[in-house]
Amino acid sequence: MKVLMYGWEFPPRISGGLGVACYAIVNELAKKHVNLTLILPQTGNPDPIDHVTFLNCENTQVSTVEEFPGMVNIKYPKIITHLYPYANTKNFASLVNHETLQDFLLLLAQIHLPLELKNMARSMVLDQVVGFGKYEINLLTEVLRYALFAGAIAEEVEHDVIHAHDWLTILAALEAKRYSHKPLVLHIHALETDRSGLWVDKRIYAIEKYGMEQADQIIAVSQYTKNNIIKHYGIPAEKITVVHNGIYWDGYATPKVKNDRPTMVLFLGRITQQKGPCFFIEIAKRILEKKPDVQFVLAGTGDLFVDMIERVASLRLGKNIHFTGFLDSEQVRNIYQLADVYVMPSVSEPFGLAALEALASNVPAVISKQSGVSEVLRHTLVADFWDIEEMAAKILALLEYQALGRTSVENARDDLRAITWSKAAEKIVALYKTAISG
Repeated sequence: MKVLMYGWEFPPRISGGLGVACYAIVNELAKKHVNLTLILPQTGNPDPIDHVTFLNCENTQVSTVEEFPGMVNIKYPKIITHLYPYANTKNFASLVNHETLQDFLLLLAQIHLPLELKNMARSMVLDQVVGFGKYEINLLTEVLRYALFAGAIAEEVEHDVIHAHDWLTILAALEAKRYSHKPLVLHIHALETDRSGLWVDKRIYAIEKYGMEQADQIIAVSQYTKNNIIKHYGIPAEKITVVHNGIYWDGYATPKVKNDRPTMVLFLGRITQQKGPCFFIEIAKRILEKKPDVQFVLAGTGDLFVDMIERVASLRLGKNIHFTGFLDSEQVRNIYQLADVYVMPSVSEPFGLAALEALASNVPAVISKQSGVSEVLRHTLVADFWDIEEMAAKILALLEYQALGRTSVENARDDLRAITWSKAAEKIVALYKTAISG
């Protein structure tokens, strides 16, 4: 079986869970002798994997680019992978210039989308260039550029099925399907309704909806995500298959070192509305009123990074609440070794790989009920993201009663053993076969 896959990030160039998941899926599919060609905007020199060919849009040439006369950046693409796609709206004006705007409109004219979607995107940009949504026009321009070039590669690469990850690659996959007429499997790791809540970017929502309507099969990373696809996008349930993410134990399951370090509660994820950092800070405030020696760490970056620092300063809690910025994979493993409790207060979490990593690192966790990972962790403490009092109470219980934390971690090990990337890959292969035969 030959698969043409479209991804936006892949180790060593990753920003979070999507890159980790994409690597694991590719790795496990290759072990099952699936011949896979992965198209990335920039590869970043990944480690070689048997049965996997990496192509990027920096140096690949395909004959079909002549279809776009005058578009120099398509023939000689310069695609900048925005691994941190969430722009702070306070700084949005500085991201837009006339050249970028013209580039966006030119690329939009070339992409194969329904006229109403094109008109909507065009009018939103022209009528309200500054301050609409949190997605840079630079990012949207690169998504279109990638779609036109990467999609055309489908005419040159032999394949039986197309597999795309998230909204960033939907348009490229649809272009590929237009060239090869092969079935499309769309893998939804997160939705615009997760990322932005009530303030969805209509362009991104429209891309997601159109892509799911055109896909032959859809993979949702949780039942929670499947329910949201049905509810918010109107996609038939029978078209969607749930395939939970997995966990690699290597590098995580090591004994925690005991020393005189302070007690630490960890938030690890994007500092953005979806992940609930504002709730984490309010939880920290409640806990510090009862246990003032606890240290709280927010590891990650995002569009609310400065806002959260300002909130901590306004509460005068800077001595107890700290920000690390982005951490690479080795730094993530190290910070788990320092943590006493991991907290995931996500407002809407399609899955939540970090919760698995924390538990695999012997760190007890308190996670949001509004998460996909809560479906597979039967022995982990959960609470509604908005219930600050309950979250704080459960974190305090784990801090004060170490036996409770040990029991929670030990019981979670059975859950973790059942969550493997190999099982996820088996389900994906079966779905490929369904799409090809259907």
